[in-house]
Amino acid sequence: MEGHTFFVESVLWSLDGSYLFSGSSDRTIRKWDTDTGDTIGEPWRGHAKYVNSLAISPNGTRIASASYDNTIRFWDADSGSQVGEPLRRKGPLTFSPSGDFIASTGGDNTFSIWRVPWWDETQKQVSRCARCRDRNMMFG
Repeated sequence: MEGHTFFVESVLWSLDGSYLFSGSSDRTIRKWDTDTGDTIGEPWRGHAKYVNSLAISPNGTRIASASYDNTIRFWDADSGSQVGEPLRRKGPLTFSPSGDFIASTGGDNTFSIWRVPWWDETQKQVSRCARCRDRNMMFG
């Protein structure tokens, strides 16, 4: 599959396997048809630096992307439209099983858990890992 203009940093299957999403150093996300290998629509744009991580919500309707621009952005998985406001944090990232929260690393020996913005307009950080020692995650 070709279409990005620079390195592909992350790939992600849709829940039913019919689509593949890719995040790239070209600062875009692309949606692909897995049967044909064709890209679907235009690249999703919004990040100012490399897209380094992708996650899909448990219901398959949202994609989260993390970037070296220190933002996590949310996208409608069908249209590629941005949903809500970005969070100020890096990835890698993952959704909780309920889809209510997203966890992300910070590149500084911490990770954060956030309520996703379309459920909580304040985007309040709900928990943060204290300095992680001896490979044990300690909440503080």
